[in-house]
Amino acid sequence: MKTYQINGAVFLIAGIMLVKGQVGIGISSPDPSANLHVAPRNSLNQNKGTLLGTMTTQNRNSIAQPATGLMIYNTTDKCLQINNGTPGSPDWNCLSNQPDSFQNMVYGYYKPVYPGMLSSNLPSDSQRPQQYSPTSPQLYGSNTANGNFASNSIFRLEMSQITGATAGTYAAILYNVSGETLIVSYSTTAAFQPVIRNNQLLGNGTGVFVDGNYAAYYTEQQNVYATIISPSKWQGRKFLIGWNIFKEDYADVMTQGGSGTGKQNQSMISYIIELK
Repeated sequence: MKTYQINGAVFLIAGIMLVKGQVGIGISSPDPSANLHVAPRNSLNQNKGTLLGTMTTQNRNSIAQPATGLMIYNTTDKCLQINNGTPGSPDWNCLSNQPDSFQNMVYGYYKPVYPGMLSSNLPSDSQRPQQYSPTSPQLYGSNTANGNFASNSIFRLEMSQITGATAGTYAAILYNVSGETLIVSYSTTAAFQPVIRNNQLLGNGTGVFVDGNYAAYYTEQQNVYATIISPSKWQGRKFLIGWNIFKEDYADVMTQGGSGTGKQNQSMISYIIELK
């Protein structure tokens, strides 16, 4: 059947219905909320599915400038995949029924921990950390010769040494490097006490001390579970952010405060894992 109405809104061509900018395949009245509505059954009332482009990982990687949100079925990984990145920097992820599986882990390795740290004075509780800068003398980030800390397109984990009564410890800072203003909720622990921050506002380049205790010692590991509340395009994205301090030799045992001759052999691994 072929039906044309040149100046009207309805066209029917071989089972494809176009209604005021909508496309319906096998259906005469596409849902008003959909640009494309594919009928679940054919003309014989047989149930049918919708088959997306099927290809291997190698085929997928040959797509030039894949659009954000582009979907394919990957026959190598045997899953539906969507590009959560940009055309210039694709980030393909499987659509999974396990929303908390680990995906997209980034990590940073820093050695040595103690000799590389530069001093800074810890702000009071009412103050925020300094604006993020990769050349800040108060942060590890300026000591690129000694390594780096984990960062992705949204967050960067940084460390700043604490001086004074708690010298030999450091403060963990979570920075927003996304280019957007974020609202984030997260939870962690400090001195064996839970720390919960709801709806924490983070402008681009600003950070927050991960916990109210500030002091993290050289025998400590810590995890932060963070969820993006806003903007809406990232709403609900969840991250596991943390760090692990370890000693690279067994010549002596480090005390919790970080003093002792073995502190030069301390190293740190930090990580950011997006939970899917």
